[in-house]
Amino acid sequence: MGKYPNVFLRSGLLFFILIIGLEGYSQKNDTLYFLNGDRVSGEIRQYKYGFLTYKTYGVGTTKVKYDKISTFYSSKSFDILLSNGRRWFASFDTSYMDQYLNIVTLNDTILTPLIEVVEFIPIKNGFWRKMTGTVDIGYSFAKANSLSQLSGATDIRYVHRGYQLAMKGNTLVTTQDETPDIKRNDLTLSYFKRLGKTWFAGTALSGEQNSELGLDLRLQASFVGGNEVLHTNTNNLMAFAGLVVNQEYNIDTTLSRWNIDGVATLSYRLFRFQDPEINITSNLTAYPSFTVPGRYRVDFNISAKITIISDMYFNLSFYENFDSKPPSENAANSDYRISTSIGYSF
Repeated sequence: MGKYPNVFLRSGLLFFILIIGLEGYSQKNDTLYFLNGDRVSGEIRQYKYGFLTYKTYGVGTTKVKYDKISTFYSSKSFDILLSNGRRWFASFDTSYMDQYLNIVTLNDTILTPLIEVVEFIPIKNGFWRKMTGTVDIGYSFAKANSLSQLSGATDIRYVHRGYQLAMKGNTLVTTQDETPDIKRNDLTLSYFKRLGKTWFAGTALSGEQNSELGLDLRLQASFVGGNEVLHTNTNNLMAFAGLVVNQEYNIDTTLSRWNIDGVATLSYRLFRFQDPEINITSNLTAYPSFTVPGRYRVDFNISAKITIISDMYFNLSFYENFDSKPPSENAANSDYRISTSIGYSF
């Protein structure tokens, strides 16, 4: 049993309830023009992977493929990324040419082919409306051995001009009669600032608990720099490296130890708009230790989110954590799990 209260799940769920409850109402004053001559009024939500997410009056949210769009208009501000890595903070005006947009900045209007636009998201007015994210929850119970598992995950992002704030968390609690509870929880708060077209720097604070690896609590601060190596309508590859400082508490004793580690991460995302829509995300992170000779940690996770209907999705995920020298001598070196859950994006 751990010495620290399990606050990860409760903190995450309360945060999500607050976000969803305060999600504001948007005026639907955008206009979408189709190649066949039709037009419709509504609200532009985002453009990613060659599809425009659009909310219309009385119909709901729909996705329109880029090859059906002539042009569109919106006076709201957007964070716009082009295929050459150029980023604009601007609004949109209609173009006299099919499949072209006018990107309207404070000082200029740039005629741009739609095919060169990788993605854009609205820079909304108000703190809560600038947030996007997902929340997953899963539960299983077996009467034969009284085994129950509760899992949850969240990924919340606050997008602003030039920087991004994020909160990401996971929780897994396994209980069984006459057996100690198994807990795996983590929560990370991060800040990333853009440096030029594809470079960025950031810092993060995190807490982690994993009873299988003998870890009662790890408090960690990270400092990294990286590059967005690839960003197209279907693929996104990011690489970053840096330094982490952490303090670890193991399950067996009241003692703790300080560590200084390196960190290197590859993050890849693949999107396919089919029937159903599929979004695959994977991360591989290595932590070579500078203070414990011969120690290194490796974290890997991959998830596939399959849209069920509208903003609801089914999530199939896998993770594995490896520690060559875990804090507790009696702990295992690795921990892995395959899980399923139902999620909601906003």
